[in-house]
Amino acid sequence: MYPLFSRAFAAAFAGLVTLVSPAVASTLSEADVAGGDYSGDWQNFTTVASDVTSVSGTWYGGNDYDLLALTGLSAGDSLTLTFSTIGTQGYSYSAGGNVLYKTSALQNSAWEGTTLGTVSFSYYNQSQDQSLSLTLGDDFTGTLYLQLYGTYGTLAYNLSIFSANTGSSTDTPQVTVPETTPVPLPAAGVLMMAGLGAFGALRGLRKRALRA
Repeated sequence: MYPLFSRAFAAAFAGLVTLVSPAVASTLSEADVAGGDYSGDWQNFTTVASDVTSVSGTWYGGNDYDLLALTGLSAGDSLTLTFSTIGTQGYSYSAGGNVLYKTSALQNSAWEGTTLGTVSFSYYNQSQDQSLSLTLGDDFTGTLYLQLYGTYGTLAYNLSIFSANTGSSTDTPQVTVPETTPVPLPAAGVLMMAGLGAFGALRGLRKRALRA
């Protein structure tokens, strides 16, 4: 009796607690790569894996180039690149640079590609983040080559990647519990319950007879 009942109970319990595990988003930090710095070589970009949805880095001083090859993207995906200052800066503070992109590997120089935008910070606007956004066209296939050219000053940046197929990279994953079929109680268990019920009824009759 006990092994059979244990197996039935285990099956029912497993069905109740089985969850659909959501995909786990991945974050890449500049400190995570070899040497603690993204590649500045236009012929050898740092490859960003297809499961990465957030990339963070820093422009340190002048002419700090961070070159990223973003893999696993699809048409309709979008990217938002946000720059911010680090700490509070003095009156002489200034920082900025240019961001370019290309849908194929660079062939002749570091400055090939399309300009996504320019960022420029000074003491007077240092408290306001600056963002650049890009949505990949319907003809996009393969890898996006993102060129972040910090030309002066120090800035922190964060790249958020949004999939057109699954929604925002910051969406809360949905967890579902599948429906389960009730597991019938074994025949021995039914007899046990019936016996307990009869015992309770007899005790009730005995108590009423004593009070009479």
